[in-house]
Amino acid sequence: MREYTTDEIDQRFELLDRYERRCIIYFLRGTETDHVSISDVVSHLQKRDPTPDGHDRLAIAIQHNHLPKLAATGVLDFDAGSGTVRYNGDDLVEALLETTPE
Repeated sequence: MREYTTDEIDQRFELLDRYERRCIIYFLRGTETDHVSISDVVSHLQKRDPTPDGHDRLAIAIQHNHLPKLAATGVLDFDAGSGTVRYNGDDLVEALLETTPE
């Protein structure tokens, strides 16, 4: 694994401090396809934590908060135009997730 700066390490910890982002990464790591639709990501998270009125709120949070944050660090590619997400991986994120319960 390459050496990371303190800023990069802090950034990865910040990414993983939210349950939703960890779930997104776990979901994308487990998919067999290269690209996943944003609606599939939302559906997966909704199944894990169902709330009757939360689907729209969750979809907005995923599309406008969580996916852009993950994309900004290169962990994934997020294309709002096509409505797809592609997991790129990140060695440090992977190492941190190994020590974090799903």
